[in-house]
Amino acid sequence: MSPEPYRSVTPCRLATLVSVLLLSLGCQRLEGPEETSTAPTVPRRGGTLVIAIGNDIHGINPLISGLDTQTKAVLDRLFLHLFEEQADYTEHPPTFEPRLVESFEWSADGRTLDLELRSGVSWSDGVPVTAEDVRWTWQAQTDPDLAWGYAQSKQNIRDVEVVDQLRLRIHFHQGSPSQLAELNEGSILPKHAWSELPFSEWRSNEPWFVDHLIVNGPFDLESWTRQEQIVLRRNESYFEPELPRLDRVILRVVPQKQNQLGELLAGEVDFVEQVPPSEVSRLEEQGAQILRFWARQFNYLCWNTQRRLFADPELRRALTMAIDRQEIIDTLWYRFARIAVSPILTSIWAHDPDLRPVPFDLEASRRVLQSKGWSDTDGDGILDKEGEPFSFELITNTGSQVRIDAAVMVQEHLRRAGIEARVRQLEFNTVVSRALEHDFDAMLGGWDIDTSLDLTYAFHSQSIDDGYNFGQFSDPDVDRLIDAANQAMDPAERMLLLREIESILHRTQPYTFLWEPQRLAAASNRLRDATPSPVSSYFRLREWWLAEAD
Repeated sequence: MSPEPYRSVTPCRLATLVSVLLLSLGCQRLEGPEETSTAPTVPRRGGTLVIAIGNDIHGINPLISGLDTQTKAVLDRLFLHLFEEQADYTEHPPTFEPRLVESFEWSADGRTLDLELRSGVSWSDGVPVTAEDVRWTWQAQTDPDLAWGYAQSKQNIRDVEVVDQLRLRIHFHQGSPSQLAELNEGSILPKHAWSELPFSEWRSNEPWFVDHLIVNGPFDLESWTRQEQIVLRRNESYFEPELPRLDRVILRVVPQKQNQLGELLAGEVDFVEQVPPSEVSRLEEQGAQILRFWARQFNYLCWNTQRRLFADPELRRALTMAIDRQEIIDTLWYRFARIAVSPILTSIWAHDPDLRPVPFDLEASRRVLQSKGWSDTDGDGILDKEGEPFSFELITNTGSQVRIDAAVMVQEHLRRAGIEARVRQLEFNTVVSRALEHDFDAMLGGWDIDTSLDLTYAFHSQSIDDGYNFGQFSDPDVDRLIDAANQAMDPAERMLLLREIESILHRTQPYTFLWEPQRLAAASNRLRDATPSPVSSYFRLREWWLAEAD
């Protein structure tokens, strides 16, 4: 679960996963707004886009400041990645469009990747971008003194070899389906400018990077007034001469969502992300565009399978049947969500379309509970067995009203089945601590995922003590299948393995999978070609444009 909806969570990124674990409401853009404007459809160049953001960025160096979603979203407009992950993962594994890379070729054994960089790409001070920048960036990413939060994503890279000014050879320890994604994690930084400061001094000198900022992305930093606004301007040295289309992008810090929406409707801002579902009708009625897509997230109830109440898979399934997940979606999400089925999202290519959610069936749930010896012997409305009531604590975090409201609804649904769930709201760090220590009965949370589909993080036995298998779920078949899927290079073979895992999790219900949310953004009617997605809230910002001058 995460406080930010666009963070990609890869199982190998254990160093920072907890920070995006427990708070969010919630790549392909599956749905979009209907075009109602008579404004021109031919892209025009110029104009200033104003975006309302809830939080300021933390800094300008991606390796020491870019762990939160807002900062990363901005810095990825300033610095190029080798590739750009595409939002095309519905029918097949996602593709990666070359950005700084011109071409690439794999060796027959999948352990070596030859890259050729684009010629003519330069830093904003005119110095060419070279293979040395790529190698030096990898050295920074893996330097123990710098301690980058995503350093574990580089563990499979044995060496980055410079062949000549524009060519590199990447040596991997072993082949895996996620090699390209792991290589692409992190943007490329300017060696000639930033190597003046030793890696060990980076974290204590964050302002130095603002004063020595050199970029190679579509935008440059014009100004930054902390806690007020960030102004990006077109990088005139960017390698695609017709892009970006915008002259400037102003990211204005407006902490309260209602104030952001008010400024949108007043014409003072052009784009607001994370719009509450309850506001959609009002915004559409007043002429705003609503941009929507399925988030890469599922929300869940995690059962601590080592607690006696939740050790039996049939009983866990009965709990799921007692919870009316569609009512939660209709009430809290205004139907901008769907029932979750498994950790492999409905919109992911490997998901089994024949796998249906466990049905809401209160009577069937009661029958299972009765068959397991649970009955209300004392007439207090709570089932009991051998003198023990079916009563447990359900924890969730403060800071997410949707999660809190969902927990209260779950409490009521279970009460109808004769089960007492005592909802307890805890501060974020307390929930994290208790989850890692397995000190809970049940927990309502959610996972933001990436498209690696490595399920080790929450469902492999090895992650009970060293990972995020909070509920201590252990199944030898699941362990074996996860290991095999993580090594399967053929997508068809991998899909079969993942669907076997889905089937087991669906049957045993270590989680009750609650909902998958849609993300909703609102835009002024003059904004065109805006494509927010789980890849980034500002995905392809270089191509966004305004249908009229300021």
